[in-house]
Amino acid sequence: MAVSKLVVFSNQSISNICESCAVFDSWLSFLNANIDPIGFFILADLKKDYHNIVQSIRKSSFFYQFIFTEEDFGDKRVDGVATINEAIEKCKLMQEKKVKLKFSLDSLSQSEKLLVYFFLRDNLELFPEFNPQSPKLYTYPVIKCLSKDENNTEWLSELIRKNLLAFKTLVDRVRLCNKCGSAHLYFIDVCPNCKSIDIKKSRAVHCFSCGYVANESEFQTPQGLICPKCSSRLRHIGVDYDFTTTQFACNSCGFLFEEPLVLYRCMECGEQDLPEKLNTQEFYSIEMTLFGMEWLLKEQKEMLFSIFKVGFKNVDLDYFKFLVDWFISIYKREKCFAFGLLIMKFNNIDEIVKFYGMSNAIEIFEEFSRRINEMLRETDIVCKDDDFKIWIFLPATSKKGIENRLKTIIDNMQPQNGPGIKINIQIIYSSSIETTDTAESLMSKLEFTND
Repeated sequence: MAVSKLVVFSNQSISNICESCAVFDSWLSFLNANIDPIGFFILADLKKDYHNIVQSIRKSSFFYQFIFTEEDFGDKRVDGVATINEAIEKCKLMQEKKVKLKFSLDSLSQSEKLLVYFFLRDNLELFPEFNPQSPKLYTYPVIKCLSKDENNTEWLSELIRKNLLAFKTLVDRVRLCNKCGSAHLYFIDVCPNCKSIDIKKSRAVHCFSCGYVANESEFQTPQGLICPKCSSRLRHIGVDYDFTTTQFACNSCGFLFEEPLVLYRCMECGEQDLPEKLNTQEFYSIEMTLFGMEWLLKEQKEMLFSIFKVGFKNVDLDYFKFLVDWFISIYKREKCFAFGLLIMKFNNIDEIVKFYGMSNAIEIFEEFSRRINEMLRETDIVCKDDDFKIWIFLPATSKKGIENRLKTIIDNMQPQNGPGIKINIQIIYSSSIETTDTAESLMSKLEFTND
């Protein structure tokens, strides 16, 4: 069996300092060892190799593991700076959380991997990283590692659309080529008439005698300014001529204009167009939503709820309805066969898991299950449905009181700090049934009242 240890990457031996560590000088040497890592730690002496090590971890089956470093390498793929002892404690806590996941982490989709990565890190907020080499100037390093295709982020957009993940803090707004989507752009000034880039700033002269307007260079002669159209000598500004507000002239077509036309050019595909044709993409930090947590924990909620199978006389839903129908038919003939039908609906299992953690949540529900089981009689029958409801059939029961006992159990289990278990309890007795009632109708009444 593989030994579970903190994997430390270093050129020095520290095994004599920490028995819970296994030291390797490269990723390959680690792969060749029979070690089950609880997490990873990179010492400063391997700083030059840390990028490849981190990249290898995040792209491997250990993608979800914590990675700590001795120094701050400025890498968003790692979980921070820590001492070796701090790293061991944090990794152990994460491992406790991980083993409660009911599904295997070996064959997850890229979407599921990202959700697991968020789940194992409390209050994680992934920020985009500015990268001039990236087509869109920003990347999410962890997401990039988990992607099957680094250029395809549609799967991430799908997680956002489903509200499993959500944008939080706006980091930047980037303009993108409307043809290829690249942010590698530059802008050029061109002639509005012929789109030539051969333009320059120049003053235009306005001749008062004939009204001719042209570039100042056309009026310049060795004898001074002379109108090329009417040959008037322009001596006094404001009397013979003035300068117009035109500031540019095109050397290709001779067009005069006040402001050049600005176009963008894409350095990737060569597309040229007006800036208003550019697409816009905003880059935000990303966090996991409560809905995303609930979606991921659906298996865990079912696992928690399955605790109520232990020790109870559980039957499936169809058989439970059959028994209730049987007792209803007997009661209609002989009123002495009284019974009660009770429903308990758990309303905040996901809140309990999120606040207390999976380990503590299991302990809470195991204790609650034990106390209910102690209260029930040998003849009572329990049914657990798929909507986090527990049905309890109570034969030979005609007196009220079980609701109060259940509520007392719940009240006694409520913690002083933090959320408590929220359960709706309703019960109906045989004395209240109508002649047309069946198991289906009684259960429907209770569900409607419970909601």
